[in-house]
Amino acid sequence: MSILENKKVIIIGDRDGVPGQAISECVNTVEGTEIVFSSTECFV
Repeated sequence: MSILENKKVIIIGDRDGVPGQAISECVNTVEGTEIVFSSTECFV
């Protein structure tokens, strides 16, 4: 059981840290989770 199970998720990754695509791949392993928005941003 996961806290993300059967939830909708918004992912904002960091260009110099963990990119959004990497987080998306991890979230996709949780059953019933829907990624509504995923992006990698540059915070300066």
